[in-house]
Amino acid sequence: MIRYPLSQNMPPEQIKSKTGKSLKDINIVNILDGKITAEDIKISKETLIMQGEIAKEAGRPQLKDNFVRASELIEVPDKELLEIYEKLRPNRSTKNELLEIAKRLNENYGANHCSKLVLDAMEVYEKRGLLK
Repeated sequence: MIRYPLSQNMPPEQIKSKTGKSLKDINIVNILDGKITAEDIKISKETLIMQGEIAKEAGRPQLKDNFVRASELIEVPDKELLEIYEKLRPNRSTKNELLEIAKRLNENYGANHCSKLVLDAMEVYEKRGLLK
């Protein structure tokens, strides 16, 4: 059983950043020496999955699903992620634009759960008249 918070309940070398740096490596000395960059402090897919498992064990399956979707978005560039966020707002996209986003998430990043979320949003927007 994984326990939260991970930083206090797991060996620091087992918690990795997006770039593979361990929690042990991320310290003030390495930051001041320029050995740690902004990319090094981004969360990893694996850490998000672990947090999802903690949520599931705590009886919070929806939160687990959110962590799974977040883990899928790790590889999506920030600029593209912000564009998708804007397009998911009501009255900002056509049905075809949302279909294209879902397809891109699935094909380019293997983000199956996120792709399904976009398709679900598209259906709701269509029923409620919230498509562009």
